[in-house]
Amino acid sequence: MRLIDIAKIVRGSSPRPQGDTRYFGGSIPRLMIADITRDGMYVTPQIDSLTEEGAKLSRPMKKNDIVIAVSGNPGLPAILSCDCCIHDGFAGLRDLDTSKIIVEYLYYVLAHKINDYSNIAIGGIFKNLTTDDIKNIEIPVPSLQIQQEIVSKLDAEIAYIKQTEKVIEVQQGKIKNIIAKLWQENSDKLVDTITQLPNSFDLLLEKAVRPFPSKK
Repeated sequence: MRLIDIAKIVRGSSPRPQGDTRYFGGSIPRLMIADITRDGMYVTPQIDSLTEEGAKLSRPMKKNDIVIAVSGNPGLPAILSCDCCIHDGFAGLRDLDTSKIIVEYLYYVLAHKINDYSNIAIGGIFKNLTTDDIKNIEIPVPSLQIQQEIVSKLDAEIAYIKQTEKVIEVQQGKIKNIIAKLWQENSDKLVDTITQLPNSFDLLLEKAVRPFPSKK
């Protein structure tokens, strides 16, 4: 089933010129790629914002809508955690047919397909995705029960990975503390050793040069 068969695909838009205070710096969140790379699956825009006038020239999306990057990091998906606007570096999925597909399941399918887009490169530069590219993405759509089972298993795996990463982070912190303690306890000895290095170097240099006769 194509993506266009289960959702309305819209392209983001941006007010011009960039930075104009009539349009930028208001209270309406505006999604950026960096928001997604920071947050992952569920994204909350924190970097940029628009005024009400700016939002009229952008593309508003609703909480729980899926968005897909079409440039910069093409194919990168996310689920919106709040209402916000998207610029022309994104496509948005509106009116998703939840009688056919679960939002989280669709996210995982789209995330899996990122590799398909990363293989499309010209001179090492990723190709931007067009709205038609997005519309024609093929989505496997099993029963809702199977979709939910897939989502539950993937959620559990990701939770385990995050827990493991946390354990690694804690252990790395302990190692750093141990190294810092050892450094502090042995700093006096290390300073003495370092202060002796110039004399040792001079001695080695003298021995290395001595075999060669001086030029006359």
